[in-house]
Amino acid sequence: MKGKIEIEEKIERLKSFLNQCKRVLMVLRKPTTEEYLNVAKVTGLGICFLGMLGYIIHVPIVYLKGLVKKV
Repeated sequence: MKGKIEIEEKIERLKSFLNQCKRVLMVLRKPTTEEYLNVAKVTGLGICFLGMLGYIIHVPIVYLKGLVKKV
């Protein structure tokens, strides 16, 4: 009896999830060229920023490792 109730609850949650997905898909639309370019620019800037940050962190660590090995 308990197992049947659990299965019914899981089915209800799945139905609810599918209904939410359906609502989202009904609202979706293809982005305009301007929106797409803005997202691409922001993504590119983010990748460049993270790359520079990684490089800025990497250089001193390599330098410090070189100093420690010489001692």
